[in-house]
Amino acid sequence: MPARGSTKVKLELNEQQILEKYIPGISLLNEEDKEKALGACSSLNIYQINAGKQKIRGKGQDYFSIHEPCRTRTSICDFADLLSYDTPHWQYQNHHFASGNEVDKERSEELADAMDVPKYYSTAPEEFISQYNGDWAGLFIENTFYYASLYSAVHFILNAIEKTVFSWIEQRYPYRIQMNSYLCQENTLREPLYRVEFTTNNQTNNDCAHDARMAYRNFENSLRPKLNQYLNTQTPATYIIYGTDYNGNPTVDLICKNDNTLALIRPARFIEDFMPKTQSPEYLDFLSRKHTKQATDRLLDLGF
Repeated sequence: MPARGSTKVKLELNEQQILEKYIPGISLLNEEDKEKALGACSSLNIYQINAGKQKIRGKGQDYFSIHEPCRTRTSICDFADLLSYDTPHWQYQNHHFASGNEVDKERSEELADAMDVPKYYSTAPEEFISQYNGDWAGLFIENTFYYASLYSAVHFILNAIEKTVFSWIEQRYPYRIQMNSYLCQENTLREPLYRVEFTTNNQTNNDCAHDARMAYRNFENSLRPKLNQYLNTQTPATYIIYGTDYNGNPTVDLICKNDNTLALIRPARFIEDFMPKTQSPEYLDFLSRKHTKQATDRLLDLGF
């Protein structure tokens, strides 16, 4: 087995070759000029560079990898399934969240180390809620490189609800510049003369919007475990939503319905396991609309 240091050097050399292919002479530049050269690259070349790097950094049939700095440095493809990769991360996050300001440092270090060692989890722990919340990933689908976001359905739905509810709050308590008009008292003309003022003094709106968002957070915290439990009573399913980024490069949202789904998808054979379980994402839209209505009704009941 090659030493980790030599493997890292080989990766860096291979990536340097990819950069040279699209930006000739970049290896001769200092770090500042390299950054400038990359910044001057076209979006197509950046996409091609990232696609080349993905085939070096990614593993498995689809060259799959996660690019989240808070997760383990060990490749996701070294884990048996998505559940086994996510569980130790949840344990670490849950320890810190539950401990508040009195974190057990020794236990924290143990949990951090456990994330780097692949271990098989046949079932999810009690109270487990997947941490896949738009995790940045990369992979190839039918020989095309995609910028991917990996979600559990509970987070995908909650994000959709939040976006709609926050838009609703902003419409009720706008932050934008307001226009006020009033009749001039000193007017001596026959026709009424109005004066217009623009103001950004919306402190009342700011306070109301803040309170409404806090009230929504309370609703969300109550909904999250209930929604997670509800989804876990259903059969495994996946959802895939294709799109493009602002440069026109291909993107994809990859969504797993529940814990049983996570346990059935092997990162090393991601697309092979993911695609046969794919269903219409309209079901996610239905749940999002349903709970958005509940959220706005709750805010109205509270006087917002």
